[in-house]
Amino acid sequence: MALIQPLANQFHRELLRKNLTRIFGDFDDTLLHSLEPQLQWVEIGGGEQLFAQKDVGDSLYFVISGRLQAQITTEEGTQKVIGEIMRGETVGEMAIFTGEPRSATIVAIRDSVLVKLSKEVFEKVILDYPAVSMNVTKLIISRLKNSQGGRKSVKKPVNICLLALHNSISLPDFSHDLYQALTAKGTVYLASSTAVDEQHGMVGFAQTNKNDRKAYHELSQWLDNQESKHEYMLYVTDSENTEWTQRCIRQADEIFLIADATQPSVLVSHEQSINSRSATTGVPQVLVLLHPSDTVSPRHTREWLSLRPNVKSHYHLRRESSQDMKRLARIMSATAIGFVVAGGGAKGFAHIGVMRALEEFDIPIDFVGGTSVGAMVAAAVSFGEPSETVQRIMKKGAMFNPTKDYNWLPFISLIRGKRIKQMIDDTIEAFVGVRQIDIEDTWRTLFVVSSNYTQAREEVHTRGSMSKYLLASTAIPGVFPPIIDGDDLLVDGGTFNNFPADVMSRAKVGKVIGVDLARDQNYRLDLEEIPSPKQLLQDRFRPKKQRKYRLPSLTSLLLNATLLYSAARRNEAISYSDLYFNPDVSRFGIVSWAAFDTIVEKGYEHAKEVLQNMSSEELASYKS
Repeated sequence: MALIQPLANQFHRELLRKNLTRIFGDFDDTLLHSLEPQLQWVEIGGGEQLFAQKDVGDSLYFVISGRLQAQITTEEGTQKVIGEIMRGETVGEMAIFTGEPRSATIVAIRDSVLVKLSKEVFEKVILDYPAVSMNVTKLIISRLKNSQGGRKSVKKPVNICLLALHNSISLPDFSHDLYQALTAKGTVYLASSTAVDEQHGMVGFAQTNKNDRKAYHELSQWLDNQESKHEYMLYVTDSENTEWTQRCIRQADEIFLIADATQPSVLVSHEQSINSRSATTGVPQVLVLLHPSDTVSPRHTREWLSLRPNVKSHYHLRRESSQDMKRLARIMSATAIGFVVAGGGAKGFAHIGVMRALEEFDIPIDFVGGTSVGAMVAAAVSFGEPSETVQRIMKKGAMFNPTKDYNWLPFISLIRGKRIKQMIDDTIEAFVGVRQIDIEDTWRTLFVVSSNYTQAREEVHTRGSMSKYLLASTAIPGVFPPIIDGDDLLVDGGTFNNFPADVMSRAKVGKVIGVDLARDQNYRLDLEEIPSPKQLLQDRFRPKKQRKYRLPSLTSLLLNATLLYSAARRNEAISYSDLYFNPDVSRFGIVSWAAFDTIVEKGYEHAKEVLQNMSSEELASYKS
């Protein structure tokens, strides 16, 4: 970390003023002029540590450019990333507000410029300007509230490094197409070595290294100036490991590895230096697999990911697909749309109707996830087919009646589970031509929720056999047999999380669209004790309207008992949804397979009504 002269960039100075206002509240120029000489401008290199957890808090910092990462050491001694600090934000203020040691270690993800305000100067401002203390108090309260949980906003990257892993990829063409898609989300600067050289009228200027200190800093400040004027910087690497390529990697908030999916999945030379940098700075790596335009479904993604443990997320794109490129742009800009759907047996076919309504209103879906039948529908949506195809294929599965194979010796479950497994495998094959694929082999990013009976916890599956984990997610305890996964038994995800909107909110999405099937209802009985089996049997022979005992069926009891914990969390789950749908399908049962079309239509009509009642501004915020 080194002291530098204050940057002359007007944008940076305005950013500093906004930061000071956030800490101290509204103040006049007198305070600003008195503070400026006492502020220190510092430069910190990527991978460098600003301060460590448990250090004495002697100053706070304003991030003028760059990006920092907050890490903590857990009780087990492992490092855990808890957040990032971006341009325009502050770090270190809680320690000087409260007098406690630093709560986290702060490391620069990339080269960054900060402004340091010492504790002594801070305390002097409080004494000289008592009104400032009120704003500081409010800020502390706000920080404490934010630390207590709830939905966190997705922090979009500013500097995005694009690196092609194979010569068969034209990175200039790819970056140009991405630039076109990303400009719909904000201002973008496309930085390649050729563009930098042309801008400065000097061939090779982009390759300047630290040996030429003056030229190196001139280029750094020029790039920093471009960053201040644009919301996104696309750093396009050279085809070789040049000085410019290394600079692109050093400057990155995220590194996107662009790979030809038809090539072998082996590591290439470029990745060695990237991996060593990621180990030091924690810069996220993202794998983008480019497929031929006629690809039906991705394959063998696990081979790519197993060789790249530093890759945090991956996306599949088809060449020459503008829709796929727009999806990538939404993900990069933190405006992606997540579609999360709840369990509920055959009632879950209403999700398909909601999907159809979203299509009609031009609302895209980028991430999908769900529980139980919601997981099945989410998997169908993840294949990238239109709702018409999803409805046609899933109707065939419903008509197969997957709950028909009763278990005459129900030691573990009332239903054998053979038919539902066949339905799942047949459905996957109808979409992609094979019966077994992995969750990671989908155009839209997918997660599936199950419950770990052995370890009493929720499981979120983002990798592994799709058929296996869909079967686990639907394995209602006592109704279907549990699924063996290593040393564990997995059962229906609804036991822990029937409407996993919270899981979706942790993905790289800007909006969460949730479909919940539960309704507020209570069983109010005027009975003092449960009737005998004989009384219940006699009651069944009476006309429906004349029956004395209105009790839930055995199946309903089993299902609802497993959902009690999820039901208690329902309001919390709803709070994670930006757009919430709750179609009334209460008159249908969980095995109402024959009512498929009616249930789909119920979902469609409800969703269409909700969308029609939204303002044009609200609708626009969901569209690409």
